[in-house]
Amino acid sequence: MPPTIRDIARLAGVDASTVSRVLSGKGKSARIGDETAERIRTIADEYGYRPNLAARSLRTSKTHTLGLLVTDLSNPFFATIAAACEAEASAAGYGVIVATSGEKRHRESEYLSLLRSRPVDGLIMTPADTRPHEEMNLLLDEGFPLVFMDRRVHGICCDSVVVDNRAGARRIISALAALGARTIAVAGGPRDTWTGSERMEGFLKGFRDEGLSVIDDLIETGPYSIETGRRATEKFMGSGIAPDAVVAANNQILLGVLEVLMKIGKPTAHVAVAAFDGVPFAGLMGRPVIIAEQPRREIGRLATRMLIDRIEGRRDDQPREVTLPVHVRALGPDSGPLDPEL
Repeated sequence: MPPTIRDIARLAGVDASTVSRVLSGKGKSARIGDETAERIRTIADEYGYRPNLAARSLRTSKTHTLGLLVTDLSNPFFATIAAACEAEASAAGYGVIVATSGEKRHRESEYLSLLRSRPVDGLIMTPADTRPHEEMNLLLDEGFPLVFMDRRVHGICCDSVVVDNRAGARRIISALAALGARTIAVAGGPRDTWTGSERMEGFLKGFRDEGLSVIDDLIETGPYSIETGRRATEKFMGSGIAPDAVVAANNQILLGVLEVLMKIGKPTAHVAVAAFDGVPFAGLMGRPVIIAEQPRREIGRLATRMLIDRIEGRRDDQPREVTLPVHVRALGPDSGPLDPEL
């Protein structure tokens, strides 16, 4: 059985992306040392390595099919984005194959590996965390079009479409302060995701801007899940500090927050809630609600257009990073926009 790039990487004591760059003639531009490059080529010759011409041919003949990898299609945020991606792709004559990682890094890695031998022209993905996969570099080294959507990955340079999470989070705190909230609890997302980290930084900036104290017992982080919202809110309400507002890093966490507050009932009727992206009927729950709305359809449409432009050769310049604005508003019959940019 002929050796793979990973076999050569193991024998040469380097990572697979280094082998890929050397064997594809990109070693010099990637600043790989002559000694390392020569060692890789020698091992490749000795073990009879041959490039995967079948996989490479898939990159030169279009299939008019795109890959879309998101973390959770059960979340309305990603479901709306996926629908926008499919609509934009269809209008351009492309189909879309959709997969989910479930926020699991190993599932994401498996899907990326699978793509190297599957007939798709490019991939739009929401990374599970900020750490790069070896497979990402392998795909990019082969000239495979890749667009990050909603999140970014450290050290990977490709097209991306995200929102201004820090500004949105900061405005949430300012909006709550404008309502009179002074003791604010934060149920944050996972810190190893780009959105979780950026939003927490924005929340903390909002506290500083408004002169509010950051209380450790009122800060909790976890996965983007209902359970995180439940666990955090139970902790907050049992802390003896009595927050007058609870912020959730996304809509799934918000569901858990609301569940606990509604279960406690009347003693929490004054507690305001806020989140990135709302949930149905949140404005009818009899409490102040602040929502940071992300332009979901625009995220999906723009990411798809960027990918198709790459595939069809309309763009071959440096990767483009697009950051879209977030709008903050209050829900309820008497509520108006609180974001001065609206």
